[in-house]
Amino acid sequence: MSLLSNVDKDHPMQHHLIVPIDFSSIKNVPESHIWAQCFEDAKINPDNEKSGALISIPIIDLEDPKALGLIFNACETWGMFQDTNHGVSKELLDQVEFQAKNVFNLPFEQKMKVLRAPDEDTGYGYPRLALFFSNQMWNEGFTITGNSYYHDAKKLWPNDFEGFCEVIFEYQTRMKDLGDKLKSLIFKSLNIPEPEEATPKDHIIALNLNSYPPCPDSTQTMGIGPHTDSLLFTILHQSGNASGLQVYKDEFGWVSVNPHPCALVVNVEDLLHIISNARFPSAIHRALINNKQKQRLSIAYFYGLPLDFEVSPFLDYPNCGGPQFKPIKVKEYASLKLKYLDLAVSFVRKSY
Repeated sequence: MSLLSNVDKDHPMQHHLIVPIDFSSIKNVPESHIWAQCFEDAKINPDNEKSGALISIPIIDLEDPKALGLIFNACETWGMFQDTNHGVSKELLDQVEFQAKNVFNLPFEQKMKVLRAPDEDTGYGYPRLALFFSNQMWNEGFTITGNSYYHDAKKLWPNDFEGFCEVIFEYQTRMKDLGDKLKSLIFKSLNIPEPEEATPKDHIIALNLNSYPPCPDSTQTMGIGPHTDSLLFTILHQSGNASGLQVYKDEFGWVSVNPHPCALVVNVEDLLHIISNARFPSAIHRALINNKQKQRLSIAYFYGLPLDFEVSPFLDYPNCGGPQFKPIKVKEYASLKLKYLDLAVSFVRKSY
């Protein structure tokens, strides 16, 4: 049982919101998956251009001597950046992408053997975001926390599960190392001390494999609806065969985050938004379906803090203007997020 299971048990999902359709058998987009408004949003800027210049999130070399300042500026301006020289090899990124494809290309009946329980956070199914949208999203996910992958892999490949487990273990290890490094860099960029935490095993950390299958009419569907993430930050690997991820920025609208060779996307989550006293926006992002023929994959690693850790704004900097948020424990915020999605942060915001 994962650290988040007790939180999930208080907010179980209805069964029909967990079970994906069998995408391999779909000839036309069903009514349940049509998002008529997704391409009628007046704030969309399809070309991401302003004054003839391409608009994109920063790409930061973590070995650059100026990395701290670049990270601060990117987090403050976008709530998101892509990083290179992050220490995760291209071979490992290719391997985890290959293993994700192996999961999602299994027959539907086989994937259903690891269907997520309504009150659990691991296994196969639609994302929990499905609770908050009237239409279903064009994706399927496989969520891993801790060593949950071992038991699920034995159900998916009873006689050949070791390869999947080895790759996932190695990927989790490298992502944890990178997450620790990014946390240190981000907190140094804010000039604040790193949180004094419990033992590493108490951290909330999750790995989510995402598949966006080929779609008969990609103009009618949404891969992932707009949202912010809940914890400190997300580290995302995108497959390079198609773009789909977008981040929202007031002056530009929706800006595409196109895959950059060997780069990983890092986005600010809600708890870092609170700790930074709103200096860093929690990135509003979504995923479109941009390819009718090809499957698109992404692998998201969510880096958090222990459930019992109390989060509050750090105020020891000039002109901070007082705390914008009340202190709150991670598990309390996780519960608010599961009930209210992006409205959760408003319950923590102070009113003056």
